[in-house]
Amino acid sequence: MSNLKSRPPSKPKQDLDAFLTGAESGKKTTPTADRPQETYPWQEPGVRDDVTKSFNLRLPEPYLLKLRYIGEHTPDSMQQFCLRVLQEAIDGKINELTK
Repeated sequence: MSNLKSRPPSKPKQDLDAFLTGAESGKKTTPTADRPQETYPWQEPGVRDDVTKSFNLRLPEPYLLKLRYIGEHTPDSMQQFCLRVLQEAIDGKINELTK
């Protein structure tokens, strides 16, 4: 059987204090220059632009009827219109969130 004993921390007190302060504040104490650039899910290896995935969107009936009207009265289909508008909105929000 092993004999377990309590030992004092091996790091100096100021390192322990900085660690505890960072844990309490919820902030990382690592300088920005030491951290690697964040990789976002759409930048991961294996993500392909040529693969299309489905996303089901529930619209209130008046908006579905408006979307059909757009599709019938413009060169864009309902899908083309939604894809263009949604991609622009997503890119705008991502730029805002990642700056």
